[in-house]
Parts: sequence; structure tokens; C-alpha cells
Amino acid sequence: MSHISDEGVIPADCRFNLLDHDYGLNSYMKGHIPGAVFFDMEKDLSSPDKSGGRHPIPSVDVFKRVLEDRGISKQSIVVSYDDDGSGAARLWFLLEYFSLENGYVLDGGLNAWLRAGGSRSDKVIARKRSSVRLEERRDMIIGKDRIEANDSSILLVDARSPDRYKGEYEPIDPIPGHIPTAVNIFWKDMLKEDGTYRSPEQIRDLLSGISQNPVLYCGSGVTSCVNFIAMRIAGIEPKLYPGGWSHWIKSITR
Repeated sequence: MSHISDEGVIPADCRFNLLDHDYGLNSYMKGHIPGAVFFDMEKDLSSPDKSGGRHPIPSVDVFKRVLEDRGISKQSIVVSYDDDGSGAARLWFLLEYFSLENGYVLDGGLNAWLRAGGSRSDKVIARKRSSVRLEERRDMIIGKDRIEANDSSILLVDARSPDRYKGEYEPIDPIPGHIPTAVNIFWKDMLKEDGTYRSPEQIRDLLSGISQNPVLYCGSGVTSCVNFIAMRIAGIEPKLYPGGWSHWIKSITR
């Protein structure tokens, strides 16, 4: 964990709250890992065009500017963190999706950093603007049309909480429920009580019965990225339906 302060390593604060859009920046300004840059879920890690769901993947040009504004280049080692695992996983996924190979997640997030004796700072450091070339890896995602085709070779995995999956509780989207045929694997089950990821063996036990072709989704492509990382840890290569439930229901009327 001490390597996060090495030269060339850029800590990336990705804290956010779905119900409080100011939470992430306010938390960052109060105190963050020294040298960290901040990524806003709404402005930086998703597209402003909400036709693809609540948090669509940003375009190449938009994400390129976001990274360059923070001094991130192809050579940068980016270590994302937050306080629950989801925002950090989203940035990690985007770095992979845009073909940057040096993206990592700080296991256990900010709390793990503090438990290990790490300090916090309220100083915002200006980084020299960089230049970076991005290339989309569209093989990592699947669109709604593929799901609607009832492709029997894929298994849909809903990462939301069981009550949201069952339609018993829905605090955000106008329609409750889940995509037909999807199974439920709650993203928080991939993490231990201290916020670190479970071992490969534990994850494989939790994923018992999952095929080698899982397609992950959640409400809008954020918490499902935690399941994406967990499956990677377990040796399974998934794909992501980034629009998630918020995109799926756009064609549904009450």
C-alpha cells in the first residue's frame, strides 16, 4: 500500500453517493489521500447524454479530456479508491475499457489506507496537463439488443440488492424489478466486512453455477463493476451491460 505515494502513481478519489451528488466532492475537499485527484461520477465517469441510462460510458473525447486535465497519461499508474468500493471499480473499468493498462483499485479503499497509518490532506495539487490516446474495447460490453435477442449463451447477473432485484424496493428508478432471466448476485457480497475483496476461492463459491459467459448489470453500470473485478479475481471473464436497469426500462411503460 505504501507504493501509492511513489512517483508516477496517481491516487484517484472516486467517492460518490447516488442520492447526494455533492457527497463525493465535499468528502474529497474535507480530506483525501495526499496527491489524489478527484473524479465526479456524474461529470467525469459518465456521459451527460442519459439516453443510454443513468450513467452511460463517456465518449472517447470526453474521457480523454477528463484524464488529461488530471495529468494522466499512458504511463501513469492510477490507483482508484473510495469508501465503499463502487466508484473506484467504475474508474478501474473505464481505464480498462479505454485500453489503459495501469489502472488499479486500492483494496479496502480509504478506510484501509487510514487503518494502515496513511494520512489525509485537504490540499488540492495542480497536475501538469498530459496527453493520452484512448481506444475503446467494445468487446468488454454488451448492448440491449443482444440481451433482447434472448441469446442463450449469456447469463445475466444483476448486482443490485436483493430487494431491488425482486422489485420490493426502488429508491431511484421509476419502475421496480429486474431483466427477465437475470440472477441476483449482490455486489456487496463480493467484499468482506472491512471492504476488501474476498479471496478467489470465496468468490468462486459465491459464484457457484455461473457460466463462463456472464453479462453483468446493475442500476446504471457502477456497482456491477465490483462484480466485474470479483469475477476477474476468480478467473472468470465477464462482460458489462453498462446501461443497466435504468436503460432497460426506458422502453417500458407503466
